[in-house]
Amino acid sequence: MKEIDFLIGQIAKYQLDTNSRNRSYVYKRYYVMYRLNKCKVSLTQIGKMLNRHHATVIHGIRMHRRWTRMQDKLYLHEIDPLVQSALNNDYEDKYKVSAVEQFNYINVRIQMPYEYDKVHQFKEYMTAKELAEII
Repeated sequence: MKEIDFLIGQIAKYQLDTNSRNRSYVYKRYYVMYRLNKCKVSLTQIGKMLNRHHATVIHGIRMHRRWTRMQDKLYLHEIDPLVQSALNNDYEDKYKVSAVEQFNYINVRIQMPYEYDKVHQFKEYMTAKELAEII
């Protein structure tokens, strides 16, 4: 079974094509939008599968990327049944975000009025790990 067929089955199983705004439905819908987009399905086609407009699909994909990058516990908990089904069918690397979507560096601009001795340790660009070690 191809991944697209699997995802269409998940849409039917969880009734993701309904008009429900329940958080559980919305989060699962966003996950399916993201996976279908990764399968090179057009935004318009994804929208038709889920009875949504293509702009809603764009929003859903952005929200999925944001919440997986932040490791949002509520979002990850809600999509876990879909992720587990995908893992069982070898379609998903658990919560993996592609290298393009990851931030390797963050711009540091922190005012530390009481700890001036640490200011000299900051660089213009630092990894999150380097920043955590200083703070």
